[in-house]
This record gives sequence, structure tokens and C-alpha cells, in this order.
Amino acid sequence: MKKLTPYTKRRFLREHLRHRLTLLRTLRARTKAGYNFQGQGDIYRCVKDSNLGGVRLLLDFLGLKGVYHKGRFRLVQSSRRNGPKWQDDVKIDQFIGRLLTPHDVPKNSRRLLAVVYRRADKELAHLTLKFNKPFNEEKALIDSATALERLFQQFVYVGKPLPAMDA
Repeated sequence: MKKLTPYTKRRFLREHLRHRLTLLRTLRARTKAGYNFQGQGDIYRCVKDSNLGGVRLLLDFLGLKGVYHKGRFRLVQSSRRNGPKWQDDVKIDQFIGRLLTPHDVPKNSRRLLAVVYRRADKELAHLTLKFNKPFNEEKALIDSATALERLFQQFVYVGKPLPAMDA
């Protein structure tokens, strides 16, 4: 794990993480603003997939992932990988000294985040026959984005507002 300077941390939060949070928040922001996706299925699918990708990417940053085991979806800790391939990965432990655990996540959000993570992990990297359709609906995607934002507010942007979405 690479030690980050204070400047690098500020820059990462201001530039890189802000963009990734925009990917996560676009579906909710456009829906709330009354954006009409009617006749724009291509844009709607892109916005939903950006939300899925954002969930997957940001849970990984927090040190969490979703697994499916013995018929249940669970949120589990994902340890940091070592080796040259992952040397420049940036995770929350470089900011707060540790990765999050499932116990840091409110109980009512754990399963949702686990299922959306698994959907993103499979669907965005592979063409598959299995779909978790209820977790590809707006409400589930928006709720997962909101749960992640709360975690970022609690653990990353403590005492500061979350950055505005990219314009």
C-alpha cells in the first residue's frame, strides 16, 4: 500500500472521487429533477449502468464486497490485495487507517449493497443468463447510492459536505 501525502489525498477527494460519486448519483439526481428518459432507453441504460459501476467501485474502495453463499447475499470485508498489480490502488485505509467492515454499514443496507454489488460484479464484466431483476430497478439502485453516500459522509468526508456532482 502506497502512503498518500496530504496533497494527494485532497486531490484524490476533489478530483477522482468526485467523478466516481457523480457516476453513482446521476440516476437519482436526474430522476428527482424529473428528467424524462422516455424514448431514451440508451441513455437510461447508461445511467443505470453508471450507478451499478459506481456501487461496485466505491464498495471496493471502502473494503467491502457482496457475496452469494448458501442461498444468501451477504456483505463481507474485502481485504487489500498485495503485489505490483495493485500497488497503486487507493482505498479508504489510506485515509482513515482501516478498511470498513460490514458492521460499519447499517443493517438495513447490508443485503441491498451486497446484491447490487454482485449484480454489478457479474453484469458489467460478463454476459450472463442470471439477472437479479428487482435489484436493477430504479428504487434499488437509488437506495444503494444513498446508502453509499451516507458511508462516505460518515467515514471519508467527516465534517465536510460531499462534493457537488460534475457538471
